Amino acid sequence: MTKVFSGDFIEVTCENGIERVFLKGSVHTFLITDENKIRLTVEKRLGENNNKEKIQAGILEKDEMPLETAKRELLEELGLKAEIWQVLTIQSSIGAINDVRHYFIARQLTPVSTKLDGEVLGTVDYTLEELYEKAMGGGGFSPMSQAAIAKLHFEVSRGNIVL
Repeated sequence: MTKVFSGDFIEVTCENGIERVFLKGSVHTFLITDENKIRLTVEKRLGENNNKEKIQAGILEKDEMPLETAKRELLEELGLKAEIWQVLTIQSSIGAINDVRHYFIARQLTPVSTKLDGEVLGTVDYTLEELYEKAMGGGGFSPMSQAAIAKLHFEVSRGNIVL
């Protein structure tokens, strides 16, 4: 196996003419407001002139556990801490593109800083139904995030998770 490229977040290898991409791994957090809405971050898309709404997220750092990363990213990007954390799902993609995503639910959000990360332009809140409709209607989410939103919708509708 030959390393074709190695960066901070991505590695590309080639073996017998087959290229494979390895992503560093990430955390994605559904932020639940006191009004039981889901808060998304609004970020400027790199290299484009438009903005993107997304589930609050961050990249796993070396030797950092996923929950630690989620807490750190929430504080760095939005200046928030959460009292209650819950694992929603862990998704793995193995093949040509290799990725692991950890999805969390965070409740009882408390602001501890007013400084937003430079990437973040603000936030927007949705009811679960609004978010589900947006995601299933092609609202700009990745297939893995669409699946996580569908899982959250399913678990709430079955009473397994209470927002």
